[in-house]
This record gives sequence, structure tokens and C-alpha cells, in this order.
Amino acid sequence: MNHSHTLGLLSLATALATAGHAHQATGIKLTEPTAHSITVWTRITREAERAADDGPLPTTKLFDRTTGKDIPFRDNATYANARPELTFPPGASLATIRGAALGAPGQTRVRYRPAAASTAAWTESAWRDVDPSRDFTATFALAQLTPGTRYTVSVENRPRADAPVTSATTGTFVTAPLATANATATFAVMSCQQYEDRDRPDGFAIYPSMLALKPDFMVNTGDAVYYDHGPVHAINIDLARYHWARMYGFPTLRDFHRQVASFFMKDDHDTLTNDSHPEDRSGDFTFTEGLRVFREQTAPSEPPYRTLRWGRHLQVWFLEGRDFRSTSEADRKQTPTILGPTQIAWLERTLTASDATFRVVITPTPMVGPDRPQKDDNYANKGYVVEGTKIRALLARQPNLTVITGDRHWQYVSRDPATAIEEWSVGPATDAHAGGWSEDQPRPEHRFLRIKFGGFLSGSVAPSTATAPSALTLRLHDTAGKVMFTDTKPAK
Repeated sequence: MNHSHTLGLLSLATALATAGHAHQATGIKLTEPTAHSITVWTRITREAERAADDGPLPTTKLFDRTTGKDIPFRDNATYANARPELTFPPGASLATIRGAALGAPGQTRVRYRPAAASTAAWTESAWRDVDPSRDFTATFALAQLTPGTRYTVSVENRPRADAPVTSATTGTFVTAPLATANATATFAVMSCQQYEDRDRPDGFAIYPSMLALKPDFMVNTGDAVYYDHGPVHAINIDLARYHWARMYGFPTLRDFHRQVASFFMKDDHDTLTNDSHPEDRSGDFTFTEGLRVFREQTAPSEPPYRTLRWGRHLQVWFLEGRDFRSTSEADRKQTPTILGPTQIAWLERTLTASDATFRVVITPTPMVGPDRPQKDDNYANKGYVVEGTKIRALLARQPNLTVITGDRHWQYVSRDPATAIEEWSVGPATDAHAGGWSEDQPRPEHRFLRIKFGGFLSGSVAPSTATAPSALTLRLHDTAGKVMFTDTKPAK
């Protein structure tokens, strides 16, 4: 039976039929912290926990609309002419398949106060209905917060206005210090987490490893989910939302994201498919819908390229590599672009205006590399060589600047021979997801190379003292948190 066109109505009807429940199986996310604000993301679910990982799975298939023949899922494919088909095993549904956490209607609110003022009254938002058209999510923009302060937050749910609270998730976050503050900063950066390659039954080992470092904030550079890997491909928007629910329902992710504020960046697999372009689609799921679902599930700020100031010594730039990428047709008529002219102008303007001691530019895909010759969706390859050369020259004019990249499934530290720009690759979320680099020996560009293993990056900024300038220390960790490479950069 073909369910692809009725699945949205099915999920909504199923959720409405269970309006007595208001749980938080996919937890909360605390995103986009600044000195005075933060966004709180929440989602009401029908069940208190995600479905077990040993449950049934549907079958997703694609057929050529002209010939009717099966189209196998594969990397670097555009499925514009594909007719999708979704079939559930007997007795299974979107609510019961492996890892599922179906949304449900209800109301939610946020309560918060400084953590040091444990007896003070809570500041409370109004109760708000979650939005069925946005996967039963809601976001709250907390403003007028005190800089450099840790807060306690509680997100409460209830099924309707006249019902008691049926679930609550407590958490904590810290706001950024003012730009004039001689403050410390700690952060973590991760990338590329695939559901089938997880290394713990409750999710991923890197989350408790990162949490142990007590970072002020975390950055996910992209590929938070893989729509186009595993047995269930996201061939419609409901299955795309299923990918997010099964991932962020894991206990290790829920526990981390209620305690650490995050910045989410998108890449290809959590937008649509591998190396996807704006004109691509996968069955009924389009690139444009992929952009919509990403915003719905991660609550990023707008525009999606942004910069964060964390005290006097650290400023971070988050680049957007999918929204402004030129189409394949446009690439035949003009110089291909990843960032687009508006974002490039913003990057140059804000970098030049910054007076932070250290500048850290975080990018979803590499700027330096080296990368494999068969890849061609980033600045380390020939497809975007003109714009890549321009961007590296721009970055090279900035003092104390380091690039951090995701997307590559191995860890490295490289120095561009032409500009001396240094790039750190954080590596994938698990050892099982590592791979891609086939050379066992480093190239001249490599200061460090670690393949076949996953991990993450951490950074810390030490404030200046009467006898020493501020310093930025970067570390590459394995999944258990062990430091594999480190470098401390004093202010120049």
C-alpha cells in the first residue's frame, strides 16, 4: 500500500486522538545564546519515551515515474523523477516504528531564574499551544537576561488549558559575557552523527564526553541526521521529522541538550541528500522542505549566518553553506558560489569590524582540506576554486583567526600553503562513521592527521593577566574525551 500522500494526515489524526498525553520524549534544546537572550525549543510527544530500537521498520522505495522501474538509493543522486512508495509491516505505523516519537497537541511554557537565586521567584512565559504544522514544536525567545550568568530553566507541558502539568524538563544554560569582559570561554564542536553508526544503546558516547568538559556552548556543524542513509530514507516530510525524533529522543542527547546551549548548522544530509543542491528532491521531499524542517527542529536565528561574541577575547562566526549555494544550472553560466555575495559581504564586514582577540570561523564544509578529488562540494576542491581562493584570502587578512570544519569523517589540522590559514576538522561522532581519507601518511599541509576514528573538538580561551596575554587552546578528542592533539595560540 502506498502511504506517501496520506502520512501527514495520519500522523496528525493519530496525535489528535491521544490528546490526553503531553510528554517530552525528544527533550528540549537551548539554542543561540547571547549576552542577553536565548531560544528555548520544545516539542510535545504522545509517549514519554521514544519507541524501542528493536521494533518494526517500514520499507521506502523509489520508482521511475516514466518506466515504473525501481530506482536504488545511492549517493550523489537526484530523485526528481522518482515516485516514492512507503509500506509499513502488518500492525506497524508511524507511531510504533523503531525509535519513533510521534508529536501530540498540547500547551507548553518556560520558567527560568538565575541558578544562584534558587529561592527567587521564577520568570514565567505564558502558556502556548504547540504548532501541529511545525511537528508540534514551540520556541520561546528569552530576553533581557543578565550577561555572564548561569540560569535554571524548566519547560512544562500539559495536554490542554484545563489540565495539570503532565511533564517537565529542567535544564541550565549560561549567557555570554559582555564584549568588554576579560572572561574565559569554553566550547565544543561536533559533526556527522549517523543513527545506524551510534556507539551506545542510549545514543552516542561523545555527548557525556563533551558534557564532562562543562562547555559554555556547543556547535553542531551539520549532518545531525542522515535522511539518505539506512533502511528508512526521508522520501516525505513526515519521515524527515521521524529522523529527528528518533535521534534526539536518545537519552545521551536529551541529557546534553538540557544542560548546554547549542548552535546548529546544516549540511547536505540534514537538508536532503548527499551533496544536494537547491533543485534536488528525494521522492516527495524537496530541498526547500529540508530547509524548513531544519529550522523547525533546531530553532536557529535568522539569517542563518551569524556571529557570537563571548567576552573580550572570543568571537565566533557560523557560516551557512546550503541556503545560498548556486544551482547546477546557474553554475554553467556564472562562477559557482557556496556562501553567496550577501553572506560574503557580511563576513568581510563583521570580521573587519571585530576587536575580539581571537576569531574562530566555523564552516560546515572544508575551506583548506586537503580533500578527496572525487568530492566537489566545498572550497578544498576544484568546483569552487575561484570563490574558495577569495574566501581564504579574506580570512588571511584577519589576525588570530582559525577555521573549524565539520563534514569530513576524519580528524586533521591543516595549514593552507598559500595563505597559512589553519583549519581543524572535528571528525565524525563515532568510530564506526569514520572513513573517507585513504592515505595513511600526512601530506605537507597536515600538522595532524587521525583517520578511522571519531571524536570532537573543544576550545578554551584563557583571559589575559598582568603578566600574560589571552590564549586560545584547541584540542581534538576521541569519542571518550581523551585528547589526541592540542595546540595553544597566544594572542599576537
